[in-house]
Amino acid sequence: MICLPGLEAFIEANKDLIDVIEIEPQPLWFKSAAAAVPYAINTDVLAQLRADPHPKLVHGLGFPIGGSVPPEPGQVALFADVVKALDASWASEHLSFSRASGPDGVFSTGFLLPPLQSAQTVALAAANIRTLSVSLPVPFAFETGVNYLQPVPGEMSDGAFFGAIAEEADCAILLDLHNLWCNERNGRQSVLAALDDMPLERVCEVHLAGGDYLDGYYLDAHSGLVPAELMQLAHAVLPRLPNLKALVFEIVPAYMRAIAHRHLTAQLHELHRLWDERKTTPQVACATPRGTLRHAGALDDALPSPPQWERALAGQVLGIATDEPCTVPLDTDEGIRVLRQLVAAVRSGTIVDSMALSYRLISLTVGESAFLALLHAFWKTRPPEPFATEEALNFAEFLRTQALRIPHLDEVLAFELASHQVRMYGQPKTVRFTCSPLPLLMALRSARMPDFTDRGEFALTIAP
Repeated sequence: MICLPGLEAFIEANKDLIDVIEIEPQPLWFKSAAAAVPYAINTDVLAQLRADPHPKLVHGLGFPIGGSVPPEPGQVALFADVVKALDASWASEHLSFSRASGPDGVFSTGFLLPPLQSAQTVALAAANIRTLSVSLPVPFAFETGVNYLQPVPGEMSDGAFFGAIAEEADCAILLDLHNLWCNERNGRQSVLAALDDMPLERVCEVHLAGGDYLDGYYLDAHSGLVPAELMQLAHAVLPRLPNLKALVFEIVPAYMRAIAHRHLTAQLHELHRLWDERKTTPQVACATPRGTLRHAGALDDALPSPPQWERALAGQVLGIATDEPCTVPLDTDEGIRVLRQLVAAVRSGTIVDSMALSYRLISLTVGESAFLALLHAFWKTRPPEPFATEEALNFAEFLRTQALRIPHLDEVLAFELASHQVRMYGQPKTVRFTCSPLPLLMALRSARMPDFTDRGEFALTIAP
């Protein structure tokens, strides 16, 4: 089972049905004020995870290995520390990119984006994996990615691309069957054809999940139970994986409220049956000729370089002018529109989650549509930030330039930013108010318009 904040109670209640938990560590860490230690982790949560008796895997999402911008050394070091602290059996990351280099330097894309499937990217990703593996105390696997774009003429097929990277880097594969199923349903290579192009003896882990639809596209949303058709496909695929060691169910905690507890427990029982059935079936990997993996990108010279592709795709998704000529007509691919909506959903969700009281005060005063207009105006001024606190800080600075004339907004913003800092650094912070703070904050917590009649000079200290 994936282990995300909000799933702890379900995992505890079903501990006898869950044999291994997979942890995404990046949500647990933050930028540090100490120059010598640029990133730090929530040590209390890490201690709780260490105390959990389940065997553990570590799955990264902060520095995917499919891009040309190298990861920050501080994040890699912290990732390795978490792997050691949790005694993980292996570690994994996404075959995507989340940063690009533009005219003003490196910027975050706000979402995992697909690399161009070319021989140049194969060499780049393999080099990234080899570099990362040196820092890790355990074996490494990359996750087969989801891609909402249509295949680019001349690029490698999905399976050939995954297989070539695994062979070139001599690493393991995390086979996300739901990702491949999304790719097939959205017009890319079929799951079975992709598997025929891959060295399946390298697969050490499989992910299964549920999805949802957006504008005719099927999304890897982790939004529910595994669809019956995908589960049937998994019954056919798992016996082809002779070195499979883990089967992981992924779901976002926010979606669990809409699913009856008994259905979630039944899902775990079904995954056990899938695993047990595999044990009684001879496992035979496909016999893909290795030569086909190396030379699948015959038209590679006509394709953009990885940095060109990253700048062009990120520019299209974020609406950033990159001054980068690109031979691929990305503006005609409907998948760009889907990626734009996904980035917007992530960015708006980050703001609303990390600044819930400020969001409610603005929406209650000027309306939801006005708040959304502010968000869209903010996005035009700044690319996304990978850390929620940095995104919240940038948005707060933007709001202060808008002359909104919303009573006590600056004070509520200061309170929420200070709360983030207290959680991160463990030091108390004092925020000043011109009205009684507790009635104001409690009203917003209940999504009610506050009563601003109680005026005066107040100070509220936030303790760790």
